[in-house]
Amino acid sequence: MPILSTVTGSFFAGRRASAYGTAWAPTNLGNDLRMWINPSDTSTTTFQSGTNHLTSITDSSSVGTTININNTPHQSTEDNKEIIVFDHASNEYLSTGSFQIADSGNHWAIFAGTIQEPNNSKDSIWSFDTTESPARDYAISSGDPSEFDGELDLDGLSSNRISSNAGNLIAFTSGTPLAENTNFMILCYFDKSHGEIGVRINGSNAFTPETDYDNSIKSTAGMNIFRNRGSQSYGGKLFEFMVSDGQPGTGSGDKTYIEQAEGYIAHKWGLTASLPVSHPYKSSAP
Repeated sequence: MPILSTVTGSFFAGRRASAYGTAWAPTNLGNDLRMWINPSDTSTTTFQSGTNHLTSITDSSSVGTTININNTPHQSTEDNKEIIVFDHASNEYLSTGSFQIADSGNHWAIFAGTIQEPNNSKDSIWSFDTTESPARDYAISSGDPSEFDGELDLDGLSSNRISSNAGNLIAFTSGTPLAENTNFMILCYFDKSHGEIGVRINGSNAFTPETDYDNSIKSTAGMNIFRNRGSQSYGGKLFEFMVSDGQPGTGSGDKTYIEQAEGYIAHKWGLTASLPVSHPYKSSAP
């Protein structure tokens, strides 16, 4: 059987790479991978000598989006891998200029790291922020000024909303606030192809997925890490962050692609104990 030396496009995107003899990696998403911030790959970062302040960071996806650094986030390590630390009080965050995803309305993103204690209900782990009108964008926010109860903030319009049923936010119903300085992963998805919006924390739903997805999120916006859709910064540790403009799985109700991303993150960053027993990558990496 011949060996394919180059694989692109959607055929292998999200399929279990171990079936082909190698471990799954974000690059298996092919052209759907729109951004990958991976400081554990030390070739993608530079730090100022003596202070360990981050001076540059490169998008590891093929898109090569320019990533801007605000103030002085600094280098640290987690499990002998390089990470980046952002101080809430020092207005430290990452941002992009105009960032493009497909206009299909399909999109998902996953963050691994920690958070600091919030002091504003709109403190956000990340936000997808557009100046276009209507502003169909979103943020993963605290929902409380003193603890991270969690909410998916959506556009605040009274019409032409992402979801008429959800309105301008969906509160997390998982019951337990995200703890300060505790390692975790969180994933948000917009599946326009099958009419579903959801957020998952360590592989479990943060709320019952919303099945009213009326109007697609904007295809052009800025992506911010540890900053909301305004000017409010946040803080914590960034282990890894990736963005896809594909579906979460192979069809309605299927979550194959995001489960593979969760499995990859969990085994890389020591989060397997936090995955639900039913998760397909609880015991082994994809």
